[in-house]
Amino acid sequence: MPSEGVVATLRAGWDALGMVDVPMAVIGGMALTAWRHARYTRDADVLVATDEGRFNELLAALIAAGFRPRHSPALRVIDGQAIAQFTFHPADALLPFQFDVLLVASSFQREAVQRAVPWPLAGPGGDVRVVRPDDLVVIKLQAGRIIDRADAAMVLRENRDEIDLRRLHREITRHGLVADYREIWRDAFPAEPVPEIG
Repeated sequence: MPSEGVVATLRAGWDALGMVDVPMAVIGGMALTAWRHARYTRDADVLVATDEGRFNELLAALIAAGFRPRHSPALRVIDGQAIAQFTFHPADALLPFQFDVLLVASSFQREAVQRAVPWPLAGPGGDVRVVRPDDLVVIKLQAGRIIDRADAAMVLRENRDEIDLRRLHREITRHGLVADYREIWRDAFPAEPVPEIG
C-alpha cells in the first residue's frame, strides 16, 4: 500500500487540478496500486489531457494549493513528453512528496485519459480516475526501463480478466512494442504460449 503521505499528495494535487476542469487520469506507481500491484513510491503522477496553452492555469492552481515547482521554468519537455514536477508537504508528513503532471503527448495518451475509470482513493474526498490496466501496460512498455517492464508483467498477470486483450494487442502492434510484450507475457504466464500478434 502507498504511504499516507503520497495518498495525501495525490488527493491535494487532484483536487487542485480539478479546479481547472481538464480531463486527467492517474498513472505511475499509484495506478499500479489501483490495479493490484502495490509497490513503494514517493511520488504521484497524473496525465492531463490538455496542451501547453493551459499549463499556466494548472501551475497557478497547484501553487495556490501549496505545491512548489522543482524546476524553473516549471514545464520541461523530456523525450517528447511535457512534464512538470512539484513537491508537496502534507500535514503531519516528515518529508515532502513529489507530484508529476504530464501533458498528453499523443493520441494514445489522450484516449487513455478518456478511457480512465473511477478509483476510490483512500481517505476523504471523491473518486479519482485511473488509466485502465491495458493502457497502463502500454504506458509502462513505452517507458522501457527494467522496472517498468516488470510492472507491466505484473499488471497483465493480476488483471487479466479486466483487460481487453484484443484492443491491447492492437495498441502493442501500433506502437511497435510486440517484442517487449512477448517478453512480459512469458514473465506473466510462463506456462502459456505467447499470443500471436503483430
